[in-house]
Amino acid sequence: MKQLNSIIRFFNQREFLLYFILFALALSLFTYLHLDPTFADPDSFYHVKITQILRDEGIITQLPWLSATTLKYNFIDHHFLYHLVLIPFISFFPPLIGLKIATIILASLTILVMFWFLKQLKVKGAFWYALFLLTINPFIFRLGLAKAQALVLIMLFLIIYFLFHRRYLGLLLTSCLYVWLYAGWPLLFIITGLYLAISYFKNFLDPGILFIKRAKTKIRKQNLITLLSVTLGVLAGLFFSPYFAKNFYFYWQQSFKIAMVNYQSVISVGAEWYPYPLPDLLLAATPFFLLLLFALTTFIYSAKKQSNNSWFFLILTALFFLLTLKSRRYVEYLIPIAVCFCAIAITNFSSTKNPAKKYLAKLKIKQVFIFSPLILFIIFSPIFYRDLTSIKKDYQSGFSFSKFSTPSAWLKENSPKNSIVFHSDWDESPILFYHNDHNYYLVGLDPTFMYEYDKDLHQRWVDITLGNEVQELHSTIKNLFNADYVFVDINQNASFNRNLANNFNFEQVFENSEAKIYKVAD
Repeated sequence: MKQLNSIIRFFNQREFLLYFILFALALSLFTYLHLDPTFADPDSFYHVKITQILRDEGIITQLPWLSATTLKYNFIDHHFLYHLVLIPFISFFPPLIGLKIATIILASLTILVMFWFLKQLKVKGAFWYALFLLTINPFIFRLGLAKAQALVLIMLFLIIYFLFHRRYLGLLLTSCLYVWLYAGWPLLFIITGLYLAISYFKNFLDPGILFIKRAKTKIRKQNLITLLSVTLGVLAGLFFSPYFAKNFYFYWQQSFKIAMVNYQSVISVGAEWYPYPLPDLLLAATPFFLLLLFALTTFIYSAKKQSNNSWFFLILTALFFLLTLKSRRYVEYLIPIAVCFCAIAITNFSSTKNPAKKYLAKLKIKQVFIFSPLILFIIFSPIFYRDLTSIKKDYQSGFSFSKFSTPSAWLKENSPKNSIVFHSDWDESPILFYHNDHNYYLVGLDPTFMYEYDKDLHQRWVDITLGNEVQELHSTIKNLFNADYVFVDINQNASFNRNLANNFNFEQVFENSEAKIYKVAD
């Protein structure tokens, strides 16, 4: 035990070493996951292409490449700040490799920021909680995707830090930048309102403070300035956006109709928007839920001694747990927020006088509270190895850098510029768009944008690509969609391909192991 205490003192005196070790571990993990020339999400190709356009042509407010969506004339880059950050990476390295390097660095920095954040809250064993994040399967999978999420989490926890410490200017600036980074900015009002409500009502119940009129007035003033800082920051982000005022309609679609309403019961949407079944979630993150259960127990046992921060993260954990059961993508918020709750609740419990603490002290194992994440890691290390292997396989079996590159090159060389290509699935367009911006496509990013553009047109497209539409195949593709070519992923759309092959109005002009291209007769 003395040796353990000596090690703890050594690193406490050299805190920079902990940051270095944690960053090196995170960097190694995400580098290992990204060694293959593949992406787990097709939107990765879109992010590279939009970044190239932003760098070479400046800001665009239309996306004609998605010709059958509302984005055709009402496009805003809701990840604008993320794409600005990507510019040096895709400029100094081959674009797709540059995106991987950026993803590895941003994901590693997210873990580092979580450690810093917990240190600021004086959490005991902050290093182990940050390290524990690297072992949670669904979180690591989502954090490692080549998307804006790592940068979003970094910015979100900076905002929460400024919120906790009443740094008004910092709140204003980060709230503004958050709007430019991510369409989920309404979350800032939920977070701010929740914290201010907890702060006010918890203090209201403290007779030592709130019976003093001056203290009441001060707290109300602080809360008002805090809310005003966030509101002004969000408004600045909206009104000083290069996409003002088109951004309001887009955010209505993205933040409300896609993220909240979610048409999963009406149309086929992205996998991330479907529910996360509770048994699957529990199995995917068993050690995490054991830590959460332990933290909840300590919280209940010492509820009166728990801080505003622990109450804040508890309620936020409950909210994102429910959201995750509705749409699995919210797990990327649930995990770090819940780990923060665990860290704060357990730290508060270990700092209070209670029989459990005295009993552990007698057994000379009172460090169990500090090292609870490490203990779980040791016990469940076989599961962590299994999960890491599973994530690696998912990344390896993703979308190859060269996917659809050959058919895209053929289209670019043999079709008129801006001619529309009817394609067999909505998640093909980001890859086709990256390899070939010479042609226009139909739908991408989310099918909701096509559904909102024209519900009947969306249904006709679905019927055709599923192979259900045969009789009016040519007239629909040619006249309704104005397409000159049809692209078919032959490994995914056999029925659609068969209907085209049996129709003399479609001439096959290209074929390889991935796809076929048909020319539509005039």
